[in-house]
Amino acid sequence: VVLNPELKMPAMTQYIDGTGPLWKGALFPFLFITIACGAVSGFHALISSGTTPKLLANETDARFIGYGAMLMESFVAIMALVAASIIEPGLYFAMNTPPAGLGITMPNLHEMGGENAPIIMAQLKDVTAHAAATVSSWGFVISPEQILQTAKDIGEPSVLNRAGGAPTLAVGIAHVFHKVLPMADMGFWYHFGILFEALFILTALDAGT
Repeated sequence: VVLNPELKMPAMTQYIDGTGPLWKGALFPFLFITIACGAVSGFHALISSGTTPKLLANETDARFIGYGAMLMESFVAIMALVAASIIEPGLYFAMNTPPAGLGITMPNLHEMGGENAPIIMAQLKDVTAHAAATVSSWGFVISPEQILQTAKDIGEPSVLNRAGGAPTLAVGIAHVFHKVLPMADMGFWYHFGILFEALFILTALDAGT
C-alpha cells in the first residue's frame, strides 16, 4: 500500500485458453475451485486438525480462529499474487517454466564452487541466453543480462528452473522490501521471504496434522 508497486503482468494473456507453458488447463472450473478453497479455508482450519480444537478455550473462540485463519490465508494469497505480478513477465516465465519448456538443460550448479566453476558459469550463460530468447519469442521480452542480474541481486547462481511459487513470492517480496527499506540488499530480503514461507508452511502443516 505504501509503495504502490506497478503490476507488470497483463490482466489477461494469450494463455487464457489453457495452452500456457506452465500449467495447461481450462480456466473453468479451476478458477472457481481456487476461489472455493479460499472461501472455506477458515472452516477446514477448524475441522482438519487435531490440535486446533485444543486451542479453543471456549466455543466462541471458534469464529475468531476460523475467520482469522481464512483472513490470514487470503492475505498470503494476495501477497503471492502481487509478488508474481510486479516482477517482469519475462522473468516470471523464465523462473517458472520447466527446462524442457524452455528447451534447455540446466548445468549442475552444485559444482559452482569447484574446479569446474568456469565451465559451469559458461554453460549457465548459454542456457540463460537460450531461455531469454525462448521467453521473448512468446511476447514477454527479457534479456539474458536481466535474468543474470536478478540472480546476482538475490545471491543465487541462477533463477531459472525455480517453479513452485516460493521463489517467485520471495523475489517479489525482495523487490518491495528493498525499495521500502533499502538499507539491506535484495539478497537479504529474498532469503527473508524464503524463511517466511518455510515458517508459514511448517506452521500450517503442524496445525493440520
